[in-house]
Amino acid sequence: MSLAAATRDAVRARPSLLYALRAGVVNYTAAAESLDVEGDTDSIATALRRFADDLPPVEIEHREVTVRMRSGVGLAGEDVDADADDDRVLTVGDVDFVASGGGLTALVVTGEVDTRALSVVCDRLDAENILVDAAGVADDELVVVVPQRQGATALRHVESVFESLPV
Repeated sequence: MSLAAATRDAVRARPSLLYALRAGVVNYTAAAESLDVEGDTDSIATALRRFADDLPPVEIEHREVTVRMRSGVGLAGEDVDADADDDRVLTVGDVDFVASGGGLTALVVTGEVDTRALSVVCDRLDAENILVDAAGVADDELVVVVPQRQGATALRHVESVFESLPV
């Protein structure tokens, strides 16, 4: 495998670096030193520059969404009443999050949502040190479950994501 191919593979294994290359905010020498690629740093940095030149730039878009906050969410059968199964907010595998007196908050986003938006939302909440207990997207609805005390802060951050969503 060529040095350029090895460098591209190493970058693809680190999505944050790939995104930074697309955004044009990379110190190529520092990035080259951080990659596990055989070769001298200058050659790897050159391969990074060439790869970055071939990548599409990051574009920003505004998406039309509505964000609602549902407090009192919990795990069916554990945190909340057993009769709450009819008010499911999110199901992940065999775990149901329901709105019926639990200690969590669900942020429900409807409109122009997809898995890319979910990824950006989770990354943003992580950057703000907001724990995401569960998340999912299907059709035109995205749901993120966070601790109740962080619900209002998370709501503001989720809304801001859709004002300038990188694509």
